[in-house]
Amino acid sequence: MKRTVRLATLPLNKGKYGELCLVIGHYSDAKRVFVAHLRQASLWGLLDRSKSFRDYAKARGLYPEGINVHLIDQAAFDAVDTCIRHIESCFAIGDIKAKIWRRFTDENERHYAYACLARYSAIGQIMGGGIPEIPTVAIPPDARAKIASYLHRVIRDALGSSWPTVVKARSMSLDSSLYSVVDNETAKGKTRRYVKVISSTHHKRISLPLSGISRVSGNIRVVLDEEHRRAFIHVIYDLARLPKATGPAVALDWGITEVCTDSSGVHHGKEYGPALRSMAERRNKTGKARNRLHALSKRDAGSRRTKHIARNNLGTKKQQARTRRARAQLKTISGAAIKEVVYGEGNRTRAKKRVPQLPSQRPREIIIEDLSRLQGKARSKNISRLCSSWARNENQERITVHAYVGGSGIKTVNAAYSSQTCPDPTCGYVHSGNRHGDVFHCRNPYWDCNWQGDVDHVAAMNLLNRIEDREINRFTPYREVKKILDERFLRRLESRVGARIVPLGTTGNGVRGTCVEDGATAHGRTPSILRQPKLDVGGGQPPTRPSSVPVDGAEHSKAAGERRQKRCI
Repeated sequence: MKRTVRLATLPLNKGKYGELCLVIGHYSDAKRVFVAHLRQASLWGLLDRSKSFRDYAKARGLYPEGINVHLIDQAAFDAVDTCIRHIESCFAIGDIKAKIWRRFTDENERHYAYACLARYSAIGQIMGGGIPEIPTVAIPPDARAKIASYLHRVIRDALGSSWPTVVKARSMSLDSSLYSVVDNETAKGKTRRYVKVISSTHHKRISLPLSGISRVSGNIRVVLDEEHRRAFIHVIYDLARLPKATGPAVALDWGITEVCTDSSGVHHGKEYGPALRSMAERRNKTGKARNRLHALSKRDAGSRRTKHIARNNLGTKKQQARTRRARAQLKTISGAAIKEVVYGEGNRTRAKKRVPQLPSQRPREIIIEDLSRLQGKARSKNISRLCSSWARNENQERITVHAYVGGSGIKTVNAAYSSQTCPDPTCGYVHSGNRHGDVFHCRNPYWDCNWQGDVDHVAAMNLLNRIEDREINRFTPYREVKKILDERFLRRLESRVGARIVPLGTTGNGVRGTCVEDGATAHGRTPSILRQPKLDVGGGQPPTRPSSVPVDGAEHSKAAGERRQKRCI
C-alpha cells in the first residue's frame, strides 16, 4: 500500500507562477482531448494498459506539436487513470457488485460477471453489444449471453450520460525524467530544497522552493494553489508494515456523536460530535444570512447598496477558509481516534512509540459496517445537516490504511438492523422501538429480556457476530436481513414453549431474565381457552404461521403490573 504526502512550496514570484501556469495549461489541453476521445466504449480495451492508449494516440495524431513529448505522455497516462476512476466510481454508486450477487445464484455465473467487470476490454465489448469470453470461467454460451445482457443494462444505467472532462488547468503529473531535486545553501546558512520541473522553454526548468526538507522521488503531481500563489508537490511513499497483529478482533460502529464505538463499549473521539455540530450549525446560520442578502441584492439590483453587499458580504474566501479549518479539525480528531483503535489507547502518534507495539496489543481483524448505500435525507433537518458533513468515506479510508500498517485485517459486513437487534444470543428481538436515541432497551413482549445499554455498543456487538454469519452477507438486502432475523427469533420463541425451565442467564448489564415453566409464558399462566394472536416480531407483515404462545389481554396486563411492582421493590 502507498501513501500520498502533500509538500507545500514557498510563495512564487509572478514570473515563476506564470510559467508554471503555462505548462500546466498545455498539459490540461492535451489531457482534455484524450479524455474526450476515450468516451468511445470501443476504446475501453486500451484502458487495461495505459501504454497502449499512448501508442494509439501517437498513431492517430492526437499529440500537439511544439510540446515536450514526455509531458504529453504523462497527460495520456493521466487521462486513462481519470477515466478508470470515473467508471469505478459509477460502478460503486450504482452498487453493481451487490446487484450481481443478488441476481445470480450460481457461483460460476457470479465469477464470470465479476471477471467481466475486472477487464475494461470486456466492459467495452459488452457496451458494444458483444459477449466476452473469459478463459478462466467455463459456462454455457446462453448463460454468457444472459449475463452480458444484464451487465449491459446495469452499466448503462450506472454510467448514464456522464463523462469526466478537464475544466480547470490546476495540476499535472510528472515522472522522474521531467523533474530534478537539488539542495542549495541560503544566505543564512540553511539548506533549502528545490524541485526543478519542466517548463515550456527548451532546456529550461522552473525551480520550486519547498517550505521544508522532504524526500521527493518517483512520480509526482504538481498542483496550483491560486489563493496563495504557490504550488503543492504530491509525493507517493511506500508504507512500512508492522508485524502481523494477534490480538482479539474488534468491530466498529461509526457515529456522528463520536468517531466510532468498538465492540467492547469504548467510545473513541468524543470531541467529534461537538465539532461536527458546531460546523453544521454555523454553516446553516451563515447560509440563511447569505440567502437573505442574495434576495435583497436581487430586489435592488444595480443600486449602490447592492454593490456594497456583493463586494463585502457575499464573497467566498472567508467561507471556504472557515470550512477548511473545520474539516481539518474533524480530520485530526478522527485520525487520533482511529490510531487509538489500531495501535492502542493513548498511542496517537505511532512514530513516537508511546505504547509498546506488541502484536498481541493490536486487533488481528477490524470489522466495519458497509455504509456505501447510505443515502437520502433523514427525518430531522439537523441530522441531515450533520450527515452531509460526516466524512464517513474518509474515516473508512483512514482505518484501511492504518489497519494495513498495523498488521490487522479489514472486513466489511452488512449493517442492516444492527442497532435495533437485541445482542443477547438467547433473545435477538428486532424492533425499531428497542432504540430510543442513544439508548437501547429490549422491548421483547414474549419474555422479560430487558437488555439495556448504549446503542452504538449494541451495534458494534452485532457487527462482530455477523462476521461469521453465513446467511447475512455484505450484499444481502435489508428486507431479507429483517426476514432472517425474524425467523431466528421465531425459532427461539418456539423452543421456549412447553419447556420445563429455560434459563436466560445474566445479560451484559446484570439484568437476569425470567424462566419459562410448564404451561407458563412470559405473560403469565396459560389460560384455559387458547387463543392464536397475530405474532408481532418487530414491524412489517406478520408471519403466515400462527404463534404457539397464547396471550390473553387481562393476564398480560396483570403480569406486566406485577413485574413493574417487583422492579419498584
